[in-house]
Amino acid sequence: MDWIGSRYVDNRCTLFQGESGVLLDIPSLPGIYGVGEIGPHALKFIKVLHDTGQKLWHVLSLHTFHPERLFTGTSYGWNTSLISFAWLRDDALISQEELSLFQECLPKTNGSIEAVYDLRNRFLSYVAENFDQRASPKLRGEFIAFQKYHHLWLNKFSLFQTLGEEFGGKAWYEWPDRLRSFDHLAIEAAQKQLAEKIHRKNVLQFLFLRYWERLHSEAQYLGIRIILSVPVFVLHNSYELWANQSLFFVDGEGRMTATSGFPPSKKMEHGKRFAGPQYRWNRIKAEAYKFWINRLRRELQVVDMVLLENFHALFECHEFPVEGGEEGMANGRLVPTGDQHLLECVFETLQTKNIIAGDFMMSNLKMERAIGHGEMANAVAMPFCFSKEKGATMQVLPKYYTRGHIAYTSNYFSDSLLRWLKRFTGPLTLEMRKELQRCFGTALNGVNRNALLTLRNSNAGAVMTTLQDLLEVECDGDTFLSWRFTWDQIDDVIKTRLLQFSQRGS
Repeated sequence: MDWIGSRYVDNRCTLFQGESGVLLDIPSLPGIYGVGEIGPHALKFIKVLHDTGQKLWHVLSLHTFHPERLFTGTSYGWNTSLISFAWLRDDALISQEELSLFQECLPKTNGSIEAVYDLRNRFLSYVAENFDQRASPKLRGEFIAFQKYHHLWLNKFSLFQTLGEEFGGKAWYEWPDRLRSFDHLAIEAAQKQLAEKIHRKNVLQFLFLRYWERLHSEAQYLGIRIILSVPVFVLHNSYELWANQSLFFVDGEGRMTATSGFPPSKKMEHGKRFAGPQYRWNRIKAEAYKFWINRLRRELQVVDMVLLENFHALFECHEFPVEGGEEGMANGRLVPTGDQHLLECVFETLQTKNIIAGDFMMSNLKMERAIGHGEMANAVAMPFCFSKEKGATMQVLPKYYTRGHIAYTSNYFSDSLLRWLKRFTGPLTLEMRKELQRCFGTALNGVNRNALLTLRNSNAGAVMTTLQDLLEVECDGDTFLSWRFTWDQIDDVIKTRLLQFSQRGS
């Protein structure tokens, strides 16, 4: 095993065998109901991937639309805003007249994505309220089976959502004492008192999973594996933190006492705090990493692979006080967190290695050793290897990719490829300058196609393009997650480009 630019070059990983694919978040799909859905357009996209030889689809989140969802997330409860309105109509849970009424209301949102989600959620609440009257006996039977299978978490999660609404949108750490502290007697009493509203939340969770399994089954039938991004850290206002407060740096009233993030740098002048607390790793380790095993088990039940965002933080990360602004960021410190044993426990218990080390911005020696020891796939993105910023230099140049890498043209932490290159001003060594020209050429109008060709001909185990890069769209990191495409953009030229991208080694 060779050591190149602080990243292991390891050919033992067998997760990928020369595949290609596309990164596209579900909300970026086309559609007439305000946001991309798990429905007919998603099925059509899978068919396009199959017809052009793709084997991978990377989606970013199935749980939340929180702006920080790639830095801090949640693994409980699916994002019911993504439920297909068309498939609700096919299940006779909503009528065409009601859908027409929704579309009449849509222009009133004035393009505000928050307003669109609010409108969708109000219609979905109406669907849940009428589920028992409208659902067929077969559908009601499937719902009962769903509740039994997920009984360990479902009612409590739906209670978590319901209490948030009952208390006017307040986070759990602002609730009355006994509910805030997850007192079991108070939880049981609230479940009885709010049973009808909890039932409606359960219905929406059931419908989400029903439609997602339909989509996932079609992808599996066509030989396409779905990758899901999972952040290492969880949101402060999340069910798993509310239910596991002893495992996090929160005080007796649920307030964060320490968080993680990125230290100040050239790219982020003031650094960045995450929207979730630091783990108490000693307690997680004392429980034989049960929290993490359960978390990843849940995700791998609905997708084929997970990509752990900010993977380096499983071993060491920067810790910051919650208060103090810029001065607080300056007082951050690098702390040890978990260790390699975490991954060993996960692999042994779950009997899978379908976990990708996803860290595009930071790295550390413990992380690299864990990747090599576990024979894991390692995510890399082309723009980051040309940055001289501390941490980002851990990304290897494309000429050093091995089958242990899953390589992206760009990603959601960077601008789209064309926009990044137009704004790039970093100093380069002679080797890096030659590699930059080899990867992207010297003419801006050929950047994206050259990048696709470079990845296609590389030794990476898998190569990925964002749809933005494929379409040669200029998109900055701030708008990446709100971008949507239209079907007329996927013309024969784009399909041919995708087909060529899939022809690895030719």
